[in-house]
Amino acid sequence: MDNSKLSTRDGINLHVEAMTIDHPLGVVCIIHGLGEHIGRYQHVMHSLNDSKFNVYGIDLRGHGKSGGLKGHAPDLISLINDIEEFLKIVRAENLYLPLFLFGHSMGGNLVLNYVLRDNSKELSGFIVSAPWIKLAFELPRWKKKLGYLMARIAPKIRQPNGLNSIHLSKNPEVKKQYDQDPLVNFKISAGLFSTVNYGAAYLIKHQNEIKLSGFIFHGKLDAIIDHKSTMKFALGNPDKIKWKLWESVFHEAHNDLEQKEVIKEWINWMIDKIKVSSSN
Repeated sequence: MDNSKLSTRDGINLHVEAMTIDHPLGVVCIIHGLGEHIGRYQHVMHSLNDSKFNVYGIDLRGHGKSGGLKGHAPDLISLINDIEEFLKIVRAENLYLPLFLFGHSMGGNLVLNYVLRDNSKELSGFIVSAPWIKLAFELPRWKKKLGYLMARIAPKIRQPNGLNSIHLSKNPEVKKQYDQDPLVNFKISAGLFSTVNYGAAYLIKHQNEIKLSGFIFHGKLDAIIDHKSTMKFALGNPDKIKWKLWESVFHEAHNDLEQKEVIKEWINWMIDKIKVSSSN
């Protein structure tokens, strides 16, 4: 698959990017976070290629180069179905290779929700970075109530998402590039906000039901997503999930000053999974 588009079940075109190599060990599919796009993961994709993995990424609906109202999704199931269609295309091109799913922030929320619902046995494992389970700050109670009300009566109404790019990374260049990126969207709809929070509540309720091996990590200095909620989720599944807390890392561990060590660690986890699987 060259860089192209796939069509969702409700007719929205989604932008897909692929970086493939000869003789790969496995395949990784990347699900990005709120407001961003797969173009911000080029260095991650190159690192995966260098470690002998084919890599595919997607711009979620309402994000980046994909169709749909910017910053909006109608419900969680639509997003889960989009991931399913994405994985079907990737699997068709990589029939016998171990397949891993990676998600960051909102993408981590979606990956965990997908894994909890997936019965296909297609995935060999998942990796999640700073999943949106709980915000690191409390929204005013009135704002929460208004958000849920608007999600019911006017779900496409959009407001600034409130994300401060200074909290993404200790590297000031990351903030600068993010703020100047024409494909970054700084708004979120009432419907998408409600959708992500519904997904988070589902994760908390079903957090002990993960049946697939995974690696979850989070930066301790994340001022956007609460690392303690992530840690509780991960440590509630010790038989299935490897947990890593990065002491001095901000929200985007893959973009922080420790990015090489961060990326290398979860790549090594995948390689170990493949070795164990091939020896059985």
